[in-house]
Parts: sequence; C-alpha cells; structure tokens
Amino acid sequence: MTAITNSVWRIVFFLLPAVVQADTASLDAFLSATPLQLEVRYCECAAVAPDGHSPDPLPAFMDAANELTVAVHMGDKSFVSSQQFLLGYAVQPAPDTANAFRFEYAGDYTTRKGRSTAQGTLILERGRWISLFGSQHGDTATGVAVRLMGTRGD
Repeated sequence: MTAITNSVWRIVFFLLPAVVQADTASLDAFLSATPLQLEVRYCECAAVAPDGHSPDPLPAFMDAANELTVAVHMGDKSFVSSQQFLLGYAVQPAPDTANAFRFEYAGDYTTRKGRSTAQGTLILERGRWISLFGSQHGDTATGVAVRLMGTRGD
C-alpha cells in the first residue's frame, strides 16, 4: 500500500508544473483581454502636500497607502472596495488622445476618525498618479490616489 501511495504522490508532483503552466497560460489570455488596470491607493495620511503646489502623491503616502488593483473595461461602470473604502468608476477613452481617459468616479473613505467622500470627472493620463480626494482635519488626514496602467505595467 505504501508503494502505491508513493507512486501516486510522485505522479502528482510530476504533473504539478504542467498545471501551474496551464494557469499561467490562462492568466496571459485574461491579461491580453483586459488592456488596462486601475490602481487605487488610500491612506489615513495626506496624499499631497498641504500647499497643493504639486498634484503628484507624496512619497510618504505611496509608501504607507493600502493598494487595490482591478481590471478596467472601457465603457463599463464598476467599483472597487475594501472594508473602509469604496470607489465607483467609469472609464472612457478621451477624445483625440491616445493615452488619456475620461474617468468618472464617486468615492467614500470612512476611517475611525471621520469620513471623506467625493465625486467628479477628470482626465487620467496612462501611467500617471493623480490625487483623487481626501480630507484634512487638524492632525488627521486621508488621501486617495489613482492611476491607469497597462496590464503589463506600461
């Protein structure tokens, strides 16, 4: 009986790389079918400097923020969420621009110290982070930033 059990385990371990490779092939097919991904970062910290001179998220925010990433299908309305955070969105190509997208959103970020909500429409350039919304009350801040990327990181 032990010899049969050992033989079965050897076959399973021999076939395991093929199963993993099949899953990788399926993942490649899925990634090629969804050319964009939306990266969302949110944190109980300021996303941008208080003076507002730069719309780029602060390095400290990028290091501390929680991250959510989802596939984006043009024209669909969808959402991404966690226990504290919800962002509904729609993405359309921007007219006359190859790497820019019209991004409609409505978001809610609730922390133990407060709540921040926003909605709007803006143009996102592929690969560029933009601070979406946040709040500052005394020493308590929240921030949300997003960017659109290709599924291969471009």
